[in-house]
Amino acid sequence: MQKIDEKLQLMNTIAKIYRGSIKEFNNRLGKLMSLSYLDFSILKATSEEPRSMVYLANRYFVTQSAITAAVDKLEARGLVRRVRDNKDRRIVIVKITPKGREVLLKANEILRDLVDEMLSDIEDVSELLQGLSKILSKIGSSKE
Repeated sequence: MQKIDEKLQLMNTIAKIYRGSIKEFNNRLGKLMSLSYLDFSILKATSEEPRSMVYLANRYFVTQSAITAAVDKLEARGLVRRVRDNKDRRIVIVKITPKGREVLLKANEILRDLVDEMLSDIEDVSELLQGLSKILSKIGSSKE
């Protein structure tokens, strides 16, 4: 029974780490750059390639209205721009701007600093990553 309790505790701890790290990243982004984690995620996704609004909503498990509000804010700041798809004018594509790329670089620095702080006491990060990757592969979310 103890093994099961330890495994449940491990999964609970992983969930708390995730929620806590997102909350702390949100706080740091908000203070320094007036960005949220969703804003950061949109910038990151559109830096890889232009993305549709539907893709962004599905990727981040939020409603289309939440994506619309976030993109409105980012567009007002000049960080992204909306364009219509050439093949299907009903599809709205979000593209990152050069200013958005600069902001994303700064946000990535904030994230790297946070991760460095969080993992500073972990001696073997690669071993921990291997174990967590095994867990991830069993839940089918390893596509991200």
